[in-house]
Amino acid sequence: MGKQVLKGIHKFRHIEVVPGGASYGFGTYNTLGRTYFVNNITGSSTGGGTTWDTATDEISTAITASEVYRQDRGSVSTNDYIRNTIVVQATGTAYSAVSTLPSYTDIIGLGATTRGNGTGIVRIDGGGADAMAGTARGLGLYNLQCMQSSAVSFYGLDLATCFRSTIESCGFVNNGSGGIRVVQGGSIVMNDVHCGHDTYAQLYGLYVAGGANFNACLITDSDFWGDTAGVLMSNTSGKETIIKNCFAGGGTYGFQDTSPSDMPHMVHYIKCYGKGTASTTINSAGFKLTNVYTERAIGCIENCNGTLRNYPSTAD
Repeated sequence: MGKQVLKGIHKFRHIEVVPGGASYGFGTYNTLGRTYFVNNITGSSTGGGTTWDTATDEISTAITASEVYRQDRGSVSTNDYIRNTIVVQATGTAYSAVSTLPSYTDIIGLGATTRGNGTGIVRIDGGGADAMAGTARGLGLYNLQCMQSSAVSFYGLDLATCFRSTIESCGFVNNGSGGIRVVQGGSIVMNDVHCGHDTYAQLYGLYVAGGANFNACLITDSDFWGDTAGVLMSNTSGKETIIKNCFAGGGTYGFQDTSPSDMPHMVHYIKCYGKGTASTTINSAGFKLTNVYTERAIGCIENCNGTLRNYPSTAD
């Protein structure tokens, strides 16, 4: 395997991975963390994963090894905040579902853009389950696609609890129930995320579950598609969360937000485009914000079943 340079991902654009598993670009200091390598063609379930020659066969195998090392570095149980990295090679075969997520670990896909289908993408196939699911803190997901190879009703990424984590340049497609679901979370950063359904139905692009906290999150330059709604914030406490430069399109609503009124500490939408079909009146289709929509949407455009409106202006 020749030298590979990760480009296009802001945080990791200078990383180089060379034959033998040596890696460069993580900084000039010793982070104490370890890098693991995954290849489901040449790897093994018994591989140590610390070089390409000893790569593990599945992401879940690398996660298990990584978590043991991270939490017990030198048998110091209080040093579990060191940061590991898992590098995953794209092949012609999708990886199996991941049912346990790591913390304080970056999972990086070496492959083609995640917007699309087919080989050459680092794909994780749920195979009749959530493609990735669990609880995490300090998680980083980069250049991965979470999908289903058949029509089912699951999520691409189902986060029971997630804090202080980043999702960048990832795709969540054809998952049935939704691309991403957050049950409880905060301080989550999403950038260049695509949630779509070009082959199988998907009800929601992004779904923040009812009663959840979704505080201090930042979502930018992403697009969310769903048969019902592109984005659903269901009775969510979203204090100081910003969604900026994003698109949401749904069969009924684009952005649907039923958050309780708690101005100014609510989800704010800045320069977003929402498209829906429920009605042609303002705040009824492209955007459907239950409370104080005129105060927390800035410079947006709403497509109400073909009627364009400057949102939240009431004087179109």
